[in-house]
Amino acid sequence: MSAHQHKRLAQNHRWQTEVLPCLIRPYMSMLRQTDNLRNEAGMLDKACTCLNNPRLLEISIVRFTKLQKLVLSVCACRTAAVQLVEQGLFPCAPVHPTLAVDIHVLDFVTRLFLRIAPNNTAWADSINEFLSSQGYQLQGQDPLRRRFGNALQWYNSLQDLTANFVDQEMNHLSRPSEYLRGRCPLCFGGPSQSAQDFNAIVCIDACFTQKHNKRSHKDPPRQHPRTVFLPESDVKRWEEIVASLRPPKTMPKTAAGGEAREDGYELSLKVPNSVLDACEASFTAADGSREKASTQFFDSTALMAMLCRHDRVLWLVNMTSPGERQHYALALIDQLFKNLPSGFTVGLLYDISCSIHRSCVKWGFLDAYLSRLTFAISVFHAYGHGWACQCVYHPRKCDGFGLSDGEGCERFWHSISKLIAYLRICGHHTRLYTLDSQVQYADRLSLLGIGNWLARKWRNTQTRRLEADTQVISSAKQDRYLREQWKSQLSSQTRPLPRRSAVEEAIRLRKVRDTLRDRVSALEDVLSDINSEDYQVAEVEGKLPDLRGKLAQVQAKLIRQEQLLGVVGQQQYRHLATSPFMALRMNAHALKVRLRNRLTSRKFERDRIERSFRRQQYNDRKVRTQTEDAVKRRDPGIQALARQYNILCHKMEELVRLKRAPRNAIAPQPIPLKELFDLDVDDVIWQDVGLDASGDIENPPAWLTDEDVKSGIKGILLRDRCDEELRRLKHECIALYHWLSEEWQVVNACIEAATNLDLVYQLQERRRCLIKLGVTWRNALQGIPQLYNVSDWGLSASELSEAEQDLDEEKLEAVEETEEYIEMEDEFSDFDEDDLDIGLVERIDALEDGELSYGEEDLDDVDNLL
Repeated sequence: MSAHQHKRLAQNHRWQTEVLPCLIRPYMSMLRQTDNLRNEAGMLDKACTCLNNPRLLEISIVRFTKLQKLVLSVCACRTAAVQLVEQGLFPCAPVHPTLAVDIHVLDFVTRLFLRIAPNNTAWADSINEFLSSQGYQLQGQDPLRRRFGNALQWYNSLQDLTANFVDQEMNHLSRPSEYLRGRCPLCFGGPSQSAQDFNAIVCIDACFTQKHNKRSHKDPPRQHPRTVFLPESDVKRWEEIVASLRPPKTMPKTAAGGEAREDGYELSLKVPNSVLDACEASFTAADGSREKASTQFFDSTALMAMLCRHDRVLWLVNMTSPGERQHYALALIDQLFKNLPSGFTVGLLYDISCSIHRSCVKWGFLDAYLSRLTFAISVFHAYGHGWACQCVYHPRKCDGFGLSDGEGCERFWHSISKLIAYLRICGHHTRLYTLDSQVQYADRLSLLGIGNWLARKWRNTQTRRLEADTQVISSAKQDRYLREQWKSQLSSQTRPLPRRSAVEEAIRLRKVRDTLRDRVSALEDVLSDINSEDYQVAEVEGKLPDLRGKLAQVQAKLIRQEQLLGVVGQQQYRHLATSPFMALRMNAHALKVRLRNRLTSRKFERDRIERSFRRQQYNDRKVRTQTEDAVKRRDPGIQALARQYNILCHKMEELVRLKRAPRNAIAPQPIPLKELFDLDVDDVIWQDVGLDASGDIENPPAWLTDEDVKSGIKGILLRDRCDEELRRLKHECIALYHWLSEEWQVVNACIEAATNLDLVYQLQERRRCLIKLGVTWRNALQGIPQLYNVSDWGLSASELSEAEQDLDEEKLEAVEETEEYIEMEDEFSDFDEDDLDIGLVERIDALEDGELSYGEEDLDDVDNLL
């Protein structure tokens, strides 16, 4: 360790163990005497009591508009730090400072850096130049930056320690500390939710843009007194648990003859293994680039967060491995239940909930909590999951989740996106402290806006409930009948995939053989054409050997399969192999699988590009160039594929009408082009009804053929979710009232019991904040009589009236989320496209639509059939 590093560690230790604890009471005293910095601090002249020889220090004072010189007489009982804080100043060093900064300046910069990326260099350079223009001059090559940065850092620590000190004083007098109760009063501040709904709803997600560059050494340790980060030891423990219980992943086993293993369920799960495997593969492929967050370059590769449904952070995890490993999410869930009473139920929304639920069931993770935990996938990421998975895990089809969307983490990542560059290069502990400070700042803002949040949610839910009720009534079906049909649909569409019959396998191989044969023939035509360009010939010569080899393999396998058919099988095979309906159905199925994969991939990539564009982290010129080049050489697009699919559907419908299709066959439903890119949970794109033999039944159920029943099922499910949401909103109003009432009683009791005037002043400030909250919440909710409305919110009428007058005089209004934040919160809309450059979005669409070249597309058709 260098001498400089040793000095930094020693100074850091002295600040935290000796200086800051001694500054809490002088700081509170200064705040009381200045009325929370509204007035100037006076000069205090206290006599020395230690009788030691004092030391004179000459200190430069940085104020908003001037520099001053101050001479302090320092001794053991009158340290420089204490004297400076008493005068409204803060030192740059713990013992013998040469510079101090006006706390007004530090307070202003603190508030500024909560709204922009912290930049001490820019601020110090600006104020230094400004003071120089006024004729003031600091000596030295870099006279302000380092010393100002030290003063700001430790002043912020003093602020947090003081707030924590007041919290502890309140807890000592009234109740034990309750972490979750302090994190969200709506979720954990009142009586438990009714048994028919979850007690709380939370969401989990990871953000791979929040990395930290690897360094040879870490900065001195420094932890926020109210940190939301899980201890590294807890995360490491869960990593070891997962490694000990779950063996390394291997490729799926296959049965003899190369056939895939038979489909089925994993223990108590309700989604087949084939669907869960596809979901996992979809997200693994989409997140492949995240492996670039290598530990070779970064010591922190990402953040993972757990938020409640009100977008308030419960915990954060600092990720140190490439990729989204399950032990991070398991550590968060374990920490949540450790802070909850027994019997408390939780609904968890996560992009890959199906995968983590499968791991918990299969390997015994979280066994003690699984009976109280229900998994669901977040709404905006449901497109990465198969239809059977959505039937079970989509929150709009899963009881208890109301209208929660599970995308609070995405909104939180957006709110701290301004810090990406700063957090990548600052010190490790500084990074964590900055994130903790941002969380505390977001909590303060959201607390005032809770009343408006509840009122807006109530109005939106009432509207959605009326729409759903109208949809159910229009279906002209009884509720009980619709629920029975939904239960039948759920049972049917989540069944394991049946093993293909010998005839079906022969037909499938025949189709693959014909597709490969056509492709080989087309490439051979290019070789024989004297007008072909040299590059075309070279490209064909590279592809042709592989295609011929694959064609030979499929031909041999088809011959073997045909030989296994008996007399009856041969007759059925000859009939179906020449059936135009079967050919159309196989083509349509392959086309729809490919279309669905393309749409999902496009959605994953578009989400990343849109978020990058919003954060201005993407090079627009590079996007333009690459996209325009891609558009020129890639065709057809996604819409062209959808149109081809719809043509096949109409042909199949005509064959069914003319009775030229197999008995009981059903034609698939065409895809409305207007909703092609929506990927909503009930869109046609997800369902394969009519594209396989499972739909060829003699008496098809109403949920499959009756449009009124289909519409009624959608309506009754949405109505159930709206009813759940309305119940939860009422409960949350009750919880808010109980939380405010209890806080009011506690702070008043503390004021009566306190003897220290400085502590009394801090408690009175807390009391004023509670009054402001009560007025703000009452005004937000008074227009909705159905919610839990009271006139006083636990406070006296005179105090409420006085606070309301103060708010009117100061022209302060209740804090509402920004327009962008509200738009991002809408359950059934994606990230707002109005804020994006339309030309860029169109080029992104064009790039995604023309993702593959012509030759690659044909090979994709073969792969889908295989």
